[in-house]
Amino acid sequence: MGFLRLFLFLAVVFACKTYMLAQNSEENILYERSSLHSMMIGHKNQKFSEIVEQVFKSVPFPERFNDHNLGVKSVDFAETSSDLSSHVDLFCKKVNLGQKMVAKWFNRNKSTGTFDMELVKERGFYNASQADIKLARASLRGEALLKDAGENLISSTYLLMNDVTYQSKGTSGSFLKMMANVYSFSPKKLQENMQAIGGFKVQIRSYLFKLVWNDSIANEFYRKYYTEQEDKEKSQLFMNEKELFSMEYIGCTTSESSEQHFSKSKEPAVLLTKVLTRAIDQNIAQLQHDHAPFRIKAPLISTEPLQAYIGLKEDVSTSRQYEVLERVQNEDGSISYERIGIIKPVAGRIWDNRYMSYEDEGVDKEVKATEFEKVSGKDFYTGMLIREIK
Repeated sequence: MGFLRLFLFLAVVFACKTYMLAQNSEENILYERSSLHSMMIGHKNQKFSEIVEQVFKSVPFPERFNDHNLGVKSVDFAETSSDLSSHVDLFCKKVNLGQKMVAKWFNRNKSTGTFDMELVKERGFYNASQADIKLARASLRGEALLKDAGENLISSTYLLMNDVTYQSKGTSGSFLKMMANVYSFSPKKLQENMQAIGGFKVQIRSYLFKLVWNDSIANEFYRKYYTEQEDKEKSQLFMNEKELFSMEYIGCTTSESSEQHFSKSKEPAVLLTKVLTRAIDQNIAQLQHDHAPFRIKAPLISTEPLQAYIGLKEDVSTSRQYEVLERVQNEDGSISYERIGIIKPVAGRIWDNRYMSYEDEGVDKEVKATEFEKVSGKDFYTGMLIREIK
């Protein structure tokens, strides 16, 4: 590995680790998260499309989601337009993406066709043994476990498809030519191209799709396809299933980075990863504002003062309010969330947790979590979850 390649690799790794560091202190607080598969729309007919894809792959996965990665990160469409939602929808149908989402949830073994509940247990924090799960429909608690899995976990599975466009102020294509030199590790050409670029912008249009999963679909899946013992007939039936599992379109949003300039002190690959990550985070935040079921939950990490590890990355502002939720186990063993109060961010105490914010000027390094004040409610305790309400 050459020196330049090693430097760029270490710089991006360092940035990703710094980005995740603050979240590590809440890792022992267990709560259910939505699951997400993030992809990009490629444009193979455009020059340097492979560079755009390489940069996208360097973007860290948003930590408040479970990573439901299916392996493929990019898809190309024959034609382009300002709205590609119908193309994404057709792609989901063509590759039977809903079925693949479900297969990953139940750890389907491609060679045997068998399933298991290990991922459901892991993401739902169930302590049930495998024997308990096999008796799922023979007891009230077992039914509740499967119901929880369907309602609270599997039904909150999403696809985020990102269409990335770059614009430069320099000569036509000079920005992507420069990036090509970054990834071919030609320092001399890199410096020459950097001098030709007056600035660049990144625009991302993100399309959000959701796995369709409800009681009737779950019941049919468990009855017709779910098996922990090799069953060739059930396996073939599942592979031939084209109608039961589907993805529904939720909405889209577009963000554009503020104009960026290169300097000799900043590595272009690292800067581009930063710009791209922030633009995607901005789109996720906007989609959460627009679509309540997609909104994340985050735990309170303290009560004096009230604090949580969300901030500018999630578009937290003093104009927004958050409900405080208590996780409650019902008589049948299922889990629900009850609102016990409302809080709002304190002006001047909102954490700048955007990607690589540590290098930005004017960032208050002393604010390491967003502070809230009570609007209503009482008896808050650490570990309760908060979620945006407006």
